Amino acid sequence: MLILSKSQVHGMVLKNRKSLIKDIDEHLLEYRPDFKSIYPRGYLLWVINDSIDLAEPFNLDDVYSMRLFIRLRWEIAPGFYKQPQIAAVLAQTQRAAEDRFAELTTERFAPAWEQARQFKDPSEWRRDRYWGEEP
Repeated sequence: MLILSKSQVHGMVLKNRKSLIKDIDEHLLEYRPDFKSIYPRGYLLWVINDSIDLAEPFNLDDVYSMRLFIRLRWEIAPGFYKQPQIAAVLAQTQRAAEDRFAELTTERFAPAWEQARQFKDPSEWRRDRYWGEEP
């Protein structure tokens, strides 16, 4: 019998873009069912794909952390990850993503999360390319 570790299962999903987009889409629609009526389907999938690209430099090593990164774009601000203190922790790629996010939930980061709300300009959603353009 083949037994896969948690990291192997996460790795399989993280390395398969279609599976990862599907997982995050299902997660977002479960977490925020109103997204179905707010965002055109194609646009939501484009934002998920674009968000995965934005998260790549942070080497998020589990699906849960990738889901969280993408949810935080709606919950805090689309450019939350640019806040210097948050960015510094996310950039510690030698650490597990779960540990980095756990650190970011400590009280000492409360002011950083408030500052991260400033990264909410509409351009934070669009970057250099636009919905409908191929990555």
